[in-house]
Amino acid sequence: MKKQFHLPLLTSLPLLMTACAGSDNRIDLTGYQRNTFSSEAECRAYYGVQIERGLTNPCQRSGSGGGNGGRAVYFGPYYSGTFTNTTYLGYRRTGEVDSSGLRFKNGTYVGSYVAPTVSRGGFARSSRSGGSFGG
Repeated sequence: MKKQFHLPLLTSLPLLMTACAGSDNRIDLTGYQRNTFSSEAECRAYYGVQIERGLTNPCQRSGSGGGNGGRAVYFGPYYSGTFTNTTYLGYRRTGEVDSSGLRFKNGTYVGSYVAPTVSRGGFARSSRSGGSFGG
């Protein structure tokens, strides 16, 4: 029995693998929340401790402000957890959520944090689980 391979399929394999390589990883924001503020100064004052500990770009201005009578609305960092274990994610200069953040336990800084990501391929990288399938 002869096996046949179709060359067009084999030559397109590197392109297919590149497309699925996960260069478009997105942060899994499931379970995260964020607060809204009427000014950047108000936001920065609220998250002063996190800023002192190194949270970069903690406040993000909304694009439209349409829901606030035409005024700009500022979003604080994404946060997840309770007072006993809270993680914070700021923003990149481009406005995207930064995958590097901070972890606090009982209100005390305990270290840096890397958020789990979900790639287009469906596999996830997580600092919580070491890896899982994100379907």
